Amino acid sequence: MKKKHIIAEFPEEIEKASVSFWYVKEGEEIEIGQNLIEFVTEKTSFTYVSPFSCKIIALLVKEGDEVMKNQKIAEVEIR
Repeated sequence: MKKKHIIAEFPEEIEKASVSFWYVKEGEEIEIGQNLIEFVTEKTSFTYVSPFSCKIIALLVKEGDEVMKNQKIAEVEIR
C-alpha cells in the first residue's frame, strides 16, 4: 500500500479555515467522494470530501485548529 497525504483544498477566495469536525476516525477505511472534514470560516462552512479511496492512518489537525490552504491534514494509505 502507498502512503500519501491529503491536503486542505479550499475555494479560491479562502486562504484559511478552522476545523469544525471530522467525519472519519483514524484506522477507518473510506471511499472516494466520502465526507472527510468540515471547515468553517467567519462567513461560511464547507465540507471537504476524500479525493481517493483509502485508510486513514493519522489525522494531522484537530477540531478547532486553524488550517491554511494546501496544508497537510491527514496521512492515508491508498488501496
